[in-house]
Amino acid sequence: MGKVKVVVTGGGTGGHVYPAIAVARYLSRAHPGWEVLFIGSAGGTEADAAGVYGVPFEGIELSGLVGRRALDRPRALYLFARGVFRCRRILGSFRPMCVVGTGGYAAAPACFAARTLGVPIILHEMNYRPGIVTRVLCRGAYAVAVAHQGTGESLPGGVNVVVTGVPVRPEMESLANTGRRTEVGREAREVFGLERGRKTLIVFGGSQGAQALNEALWEVLPAISGRGDLQVLHLTGKRAYEEPRLARVEESLSRERLVYRAVAYVDRMDLVYSVADMAVARSGAGTVAELVAASVPSVLVPYPYAAGAHQEGNAELLQREGVAKMIKQDGESALAAVLEAVRLMDDEAERSRMGAAFAEARRGSGAEGIAALIEEIIEEGREGRENGGES
Repeated sequence: MGKVKVVVTGGGTGGHVYPAIAVARYLSRAHPGWEVLFIGSAGGTEADAAGVYGVPFEGIELSGLVGRRALDRPRALYLFARGVFRCRRILGSFRPMCVVGTGGYAAAPACFAARTLGVPIILHEMNYRPGIVTRVLCRGAYAVAVAHQGTGESLPGGVNVVVTGVPVRPEMESLANTGRRTEVGREAREVFGLERGRKTLIVFGGSQGAQALNEALWEVLPAISGRGDLQVLHLTGKRAYEEPRLARVEESLSRERLVYRAVAYVDRMDLVYSVADMAVARSGAGTVAELVAASVPSVLVPYPYAAGAHQEGNAELLQREGVAKMIKQDGESALAAVLEAVRLMDDEAERSRMGAAFAEARRGSGAEGIAALIEEIIEEGREGRENGGES
């Protein structure tokens, strides 16, 4: 058998990109002889992330369908069909042993192309409630790797469901080691200008930011500006970082005791998690997986317009496990969530209970589980060739 080649595909949003990156990096490290190619949207964050982490990448022009205006759907369908044909050419040339799809609309073309070419597919479903790509392709997939035990109950009978957890970048998993967390935390304080000895609240809304979280935090900051025991690290998103209101907030807090640091976007989320005592965040699958891996208690605010209410399902699960509180937006306001997070910053006992609950909530390495499924495909292929040679 020649060199093992694997295609990893996914994206459209950062929540699907970084699990794909985590899988690609794990496969390359654990199996140095394997060749891994990442296929994703040319216009998303995939290309930048692949470049940062040194993962070979092929981009295709795509546009999401869900939530699009009726006038935009014909172009999205055209791009999807063209993307499938482009992926057929890429797969025909690369000749992978299998295709691993981590979700998002950017995973669909390569997975559909793989099906037409008879290439085995492994789907990874990060959300508690399965997304459309998983629901459509699961019957023909070699396996559906899921993050949560209950997800398989939403899939048709006969589908090979394997619980693997969510692949997260090794930098996140390393924070479970106290020494490593201390070392990264020291670097984070230098990078962000934070102070040792203060309790740290982090607020972020994914790679694009979340305006509802931003507005709620800015509304609360004056009330806690005199707190010399707290500091806030705020990932605003690139658009909000340019807003005049942020400059006014920073100016008003510059002479106060509270430490407030705003940044547009951070690739090194391990730095952010390493200093966090509490988080306020959206509840995309990638975010909640990283919060669990890094053992950061949180107040989760599901994005109310997420397809299939996926974020609400993710937040409900972490709330049942005791590591997070879910507070839904009230219209466009997330004020209640930020106020609850501030309350929890002062409730050491409850934060300790949430922290202890991570021992049960933490799941195995999703990338390792997916690698085991790929090895099964390789072994079955080897046995098939050997049996064919004997007949």
